[in-house]
Amino acid sequence: MEPGFAASEIDTSKPHPARMYDAYLGGKDNYAADREAVRQVLRAFPEVRAMARANRAFMQRAVRFLAGEAGVRQFIDIGTGIPSAGNVHEVAGQVAPGARVVYVDNDRCKLGCAHAWSAGTDARTLSACMR
Repeated sequence: MEPGFAASEIDTSKPHPARMYDAYLGGKDNYAADREAVRQVLRAFPEVRAMARANRAFMQRAVRFLAGEAGVRQFIDIGTGIPSAGNVHEVAGQVAPGARVVYVDNDRCKLGCAHAWSAGTDARTLSACMR
């Protein structure tokens, strides 16, 4: 986790886009406010859940292709989010063991999660704003 980051800095009373995306994917890293916001979005736009899953599946296909057929061994994931299983380092590592991944985000909450789920791997996290 990033130095100086405390769990108390996470406001679970307000929905967060990354946690909502996690909820669309069926993940567990979200809170009641996120799930309520997701319910409201899905009432108005029921296709959003399928869109999130399609987006995730595309990322996995792209990484699988790049690590396999294209021979890419270094990946950068900008705007990391709080994804469920099948993260870039997992998919790339299945196809090309030793592939290197850097997760970049400017949101300390998402980087804390990325650091936790990439622990024990060659993946690294970087706090940066790409604007």
